[in-house]
Amino acid sequence: MTRRSMILSSMLALSIALTIAIRLQHTSVKGAENAFASWNLRESVSLANPLQKANGGTLENARLVRAAIMRSDFETAERLTQNVLKAGHLPTPNVRPIKHFLDVLIDPADLQFETQLSGWVQKCPDSMVAHLLRAKFHYDAGWFRRGHGYVSTVSEQGVQEFVDDMHKSELDIDRALQLDANEPYLQLLRLEILHGSGYSDKMGQALQDSISKFPTFFPPYDVVLSALQPKWGGNVDVMFSFVDHFKSTDPNGIATKLLDLDVYRYLLSTASSQCQDDRENSDYQRLSECVREFMKTNMTGDREGRVVEALSELGQRDNYIATKAVEDVLSSMIDTAGSETYAGPVLQAAANGYESDTRLREDSNSHNHYMIDSLVAKTWLRQGNLDNALSKYQEALRDLLPAKFPSTEEQDAATAAIKEQMAKVYAKQRRYADSVDVAQEAVALGASSDSQLLVCYGYFQQKKYEAAVDECAELANDQANGMTARYWRGSAFRELHDDDNAIKEFSAVAASKNGWRASAAIGLSMIYFGRNDNPEALNVLNKYDYLYDVKSTGKDDVAVAFNNRCYAHMELGDLKKALEDCTASLANGNIPDAYKKQQELLKRIAAR
Repeated sequence: MTRRSMILSSMLALSIALTIAIRLQHTSVKGAENAFASWNLRESVSLANPLQKANGGTLENARLVRAAIMRSDFETAERLTQNVLKAGHLPTPNVRPIKHFLDVLIDPADLQFETQLSGWVQKCPDSMVAHLLRAKFHYDAGWFRRGHGYVSTVSEQGVQEFVDDMHKSELDIDRALQLDANEPYLQLLRLEILHGSGYSDKMGQALQDSISKFPTFFPPYDVVLSALQPKWGGNVDVMFSFVDHFKSTDPNGIATKLLDLDVYRYLLSTASSQCQDDRENSDYQRLSECVREFMKTNMTGDREGRVVEALSELGQRDNYIATKAVEDVLSSMIDTAGSETYAGPVLQAAANGYESDTRLREDSNSHNHYMIDSLVAKTWLRQGNLDNALSKYQEALRDLLPAKFPSTEEQDAATAAIKEQMAKVYAKQRRYADSVDVAQEAVALGASSDSQLLVCYGYFQQKKYEAAVDECAELANDQANGMTARYWRGSAFRELHDDDNAIKEFSAVAASKNGWRASAAIGLSMIYFGRNDNPEALNVLNKYDYLYDVKSTGKDDVAVAFNNRCYAHMELGDLKKALEDCTASLANGNIPDAYKKQQELLKRIAAR
């Protein structure tokens, strides 16, 4: 093994939040390798649209567009959305602000919004924007209804709804492309829609169309490479063939360099996914060893060398869009369970390429790249060392100042992203006032809705409940954080003794698929217990089956749910059911109150 490949074989333990998208229909990738041969980057046309600043921040624009659509002011919605789209037309397209805008704008559970979009399409059939927004709505709705878990967890109805929504989305995106094939985001969204069924000839042709117009636009390449993973019906050899094709046609291209790094990321992801499916690898050490064996079998020293070479060249070029792609790929590696042996050395190779130092305490004359600082901070955060993570994020802010950006908007976005992470660290440290302050600074710079959620959450934790109610309301329709914000808003209403509004918020969350739904349902039951309305409390606890399913709800919440239902049955005189529930609660947790009720129930039943 070469020294270079040995370097790419040691570091720390991290963990994964891997969203596994399972194919609904099997589409073979046989023949895909032959299709690559006809793709030639040298026959591509460049794009040079001027950068135009949208009127206001992303959150503001999304809310203005949503309000315009809901009142059928489609002219205003068209103009504002076009401004956002144009803001991503750098010499190399940048879809980050567009994705951010659409995630805030579209609530896939809002059927009235869908009705308004259809009204827009009917009134303005030649509006690319109207078709784009409806395509994105159906795409989001399909995944919302299906969920992101294994296909075995999806009902037949969920599967059919997903297929139907993807078909609707594809029809709209095809029409939008007929109206304006020079909008980069349309090319990406078409590929993301097709990804839901795995690799296909149609997907390959869509990538060729994208390359012909935007050869350095990397996200479409990434989507197709992702679709070639084994979990989507592909295999490692085809993944390598895909990457090697671009190595042969454009060896020094930015997309080619990024693909050398990207395939390494997906190989780690494949290893982690397959190793976690093996029940023998239940502990982390076994998982790491399994990942290591997979990588030894499938990753050669030559390919590892290409990763190092790619990072060196990308660092020397320091192209803004490419650097953001590097950051995304490395961040994903850090998040991959069992990847520590590989993610750490790759991060060091990136640091070398960007002439940066990964040490916590560096030489006084060092000048790091802010992206490297942020990634190093993330590794400390993953290890639970909050102080070191905060120190590196603060360093990232300092190193960001001399960095070059294509626009002030991009510099603001980079600053906002770092501040958002700092706010998360402060929240973990329970420094809620600091978290709110920094999160508000991030929001002012156009950060994601995660920052505004931190403000909402921080106010609640500081017991500023009225401020929490107001702040959380701003996120009610947000796709990513709306339900979580409604949970904290309901909690704030409860603290303010406004039970009616608390019930309204908790009921919405309890009926959703949000991670706080169990807490919301339990909160509902406690409100009714507080009103001495035991029958209604029992109705709530019987309504949500997931409360008693350890596969979908944490054991602690299951224990609480059984304990609460035990109390309800006990108060209503059904001692047998109460005893069953208290026993089930103790099987899932260790709630002292459940022990006490269990003993009392045994005595009362015996005395009958």
